[in-house]
Amino acid sequence: MSNIVPVNVQVPAHLAGRVGDPSVLGAALTGGLSSGQSFPKISIKASRFRIKEGDTETVLDSTTLDVVIVGANPRLSKTWYAKQWDKDAEPAAPDCFSLDGISPDPESESPQNDLCASCPHNAWGSKVTPTGQQVKACADKKRLAVVAADDASGPVYLLEVTPAALKGLNQYQKELSVRGIPPEIVKTRVSFDTDASFPKLQFTFGGFLDADVQEVVDGLFGTAQVKEITGENPSQAVAVPQIAKPAPAPVAPKPVVKAAAPVVEPAPAPAPAQAAAPKRGFGASKPAAAPAAAPAPKPAAKAAPAPAADAVSLADEIAALVGEVSADDA
Repeated sequence: MSNIVPVNVQVPAHLAGRVGDPSVLGAALTGGLSSGQSFPKISIKASRFRIKEGDTETVLDSTTLDVVIVGANPRLSKTWYAKQWDKDAEPAAPDCFSLDGISPDPESESPQNDLCASCPHNAWGSKVTPTGQQVKACADKKRLAVVAADDASGPVYLLEVTPAALKGLNQYQKELSVRGIPPEIVKTRVSFDTDASFPKLQFTFGGFLDADVQEVVDGLFGTAQVKEITGENPSQAVAVPQIAKPAPAPVAPKPVVKAAAPVVEPAPAPAPAQAAAPKRGFGASKPAAAPAAAPAPKPAAKAAPAPAADAVSLADEIAALVGEVSADDA
């Protein structure tokens, strides 16, 4: 959260009732404007998994992720950059892109054609790689919505499969299909192809889902959140609401009253600071292991029981009796 507006700002008492209510003016201010990406994304820059949430980027230690695919755009998305790709350059938005592969997205900064099919950048051979391979200047991608296999109720991420990995994704789905296994009931293990000189994903079977995880995953299919991530929700024109002026109320003559003493309203108490929610999904800290319990003290050895007094007295009497018998014999 930024500091554009203070977190614990104090609202005057006469405005407290208007806080939290929808604002027609607020909707008009943002009408037609892009709110930016509102969901986390898994980046594969430099063959490392990175979680991008807003302006924050977290590099993961692992080069393998176990995910569950909860959505996929049935169409290929497209991205075109005016500049040549540079592995050391900072990530930037494409100059032209399409989420459905049919026409440029309304938010494209520099649309190149009315339709993707007839765009010259979409033709094979419109770009030649450093190795001499003819490809498309406008790259095809597959948008997937995924969750962490060990935290299915956590964040839903965007994972974009780049052109070089599309063949491997297709082969993975075919391997599942011939066995009659739908991809939504398994963990998909995503890793990097170590033989490639650039970030290239691989997809393999990672096991079946537990019953409780499957229940969470089933509830995500077809939701608005997943469709927003996969780009299946078409952009629609935003109608800017009109702010109606309130009709002026008739002015009644003011009665003459004595001035009352001003009422001093107490300052509202500052809102208690909320603790930050624990991080979920990929990059979440693992729970610390519980300390080992101290060994229980060994029970003290029991002391040998003291001889009973009656036994001692009996022994003395027997000894005296033997002594007397011996004396008589003498």
